[in-house]
Amino acid sequence: MEKRRAALRLLPVLLGLALAPAAAPACEPALNGTRVESSRFVLSYQSTPIEVGKHFALDIAACSKPGAPEPESLKVDAQMPEHRHGMNYAAKVTKTGPQRWRAEGLLFHMPGRWELSFELRAGGTSDVMRNSLVVASAPVRFTEEEKRSILSHGPWPPKLVPDPSNRVSGNPEAIAFGERLFFEPRLSGTGSVLCATCHVPYRGFHDGRARGFGLEDVDRNTQSVVDARFNRWFGWDGANDSLWAQSIRPLLDPREMRSNATTVSRFIRNNPPFRTGYERAFGKKPPEDDEEVLVDVGKALAAFQETLVSGRTAFDDYRDALESNDVREMQKYPEDAKRGLKIFVGKGNCGLCHFGPRFTNGEFADTGIAFFARKGVVDPGRQGGIKKLRSSGLTLLGRFNDDPAQATALATLYVEAQHRNFGEFRVPTLRNVARTAPYMHDGSLATLRDVVRHYSELDEERLHGDGEKILKPLHLSEDEVSDLVAFLESLSAR
Repeated sequence: MEKRRAALRLLPVLLGLALAPAAAPACEPALNGTRVESSRFVLSYQSTPIEVGKHFALDIAACSKPGAPEPESLKVDAQMPEHRHGMNYAAKVTKTGPQRWRAEGLLFHMPGRWELSFELRAGGTSDVMRNSLVVASAPVRFTEEEKRSILSHGPWPPKLVPDPSNRVSGNPEAIAFGERLFFEPRLSGTGSVLCATCHVPYRGFHDGRARGFGLEDVDRNTQSVVDARFNRWFGWDGANDSLWAQSIRPLLDPREMRSNATTVSRFIRNNPPFRTGYERAFGKKPPEDDEEVLVDVGKALAAFQETLVSGRTAFDDYRDALESNDVREMQKYPEDAKRGLKIFVGKGNCGLCHFGPRFTNGEFADTGIAFFARKGVVDPGRQGGIKKLRSSGLTLLGRFNDDPAQATALATLYVEAQHRNFGEFRVPTLRNVARTAPYMHDGSLATLRDVVRHYSELDEERLHGDGEKILKPLHLSEDEVSDLVAFLESLSAR
């Protein structure tokens, strides 16, 4: 009975609560959109379409909560909290009616999380309201011409064919012998330097230095021997026309390994494991001709280096997916790399020199890098390389070319030094480029970003008088620099 009386006493209260009208909102902006509020104001906005790199506008309405003054002015801004920087443009805010505004000229220059801020000022103080939104990258679309250019950079890896100028090219015994020689310091004149001193396997067969160092400093950056089998010319100046001749060059250079034909041939003849390795590779005993043994050592080293072919990359997967129209596979390629690829095949015009599956024409160019090797010493580049080639007895025109028809010697036969070759250096492959810093023939650019900025801000006055006419400053934004770097990084094997 007592419980029933208590329930009856509560009934009027419960009925009153049920019948009471819902609480009215503090205020309602005259615009139905995305809402934000502060202790004094409620603000709502609608936006025109927002895409990365395109201007957009906001229509904004606000109202004052009970007891708050009417807003007097509005300021609109935006920033990326993670990057701690804002827009590159100032929004223009125009009053369009009572407590109504339009903000124009906003632009989000990169994808990611942005934070819009609305500063309403009233009664001498300001309220700042914020709203976060994630801006996706604008889809990258390639023209048909750009697609053809992209497809021309593959497939990878290419079909491997033996070098006709080297009779042991592809020979397993020669490959094993060459690998052993590659890591043998006793080939050097001091017994202390080996090929792997500068061509370090875990560094992508590069040394990571601005300029090479064997027994002394040299004037140029060490080039990786990965993918060297595909070269037409070797060295920054193209002073050699075969991989086997290029393999001999550092042996004889007094700054690098400081050896000679006699030292090398005696080492092979007088060390049973190496004499046996030679016999297995070449099917004969080491001859008495020291130069012939030296050349054969170069050919065994070349046979080993021919096995160093870079692996497939994220770009290769994208390129093949584009060819087969595999949309799902194409979506795996990062958006920033796609944007960089569009610059590469589009306004950057990079493919003029960096074309084909290896991203190089294999020839020489003046890139606006100083050709002073050191104070008072000029590096003539390709012009000097051609002169060295012409005076060498180890070219494809000589007696050590194993190709009876000498079909491989055509380029050497017709090459001729010209004035414009002064200060030109070989256009390197871009495959595995992220692993071979620093860059350029003198190692003067430390990072890929530095390289891209060099071409973006190119000083045409630094080009040789007879130099390139196609090189012009790219005038890239920092975002475009980042995108092009992302693409270049995607050219390195996983």
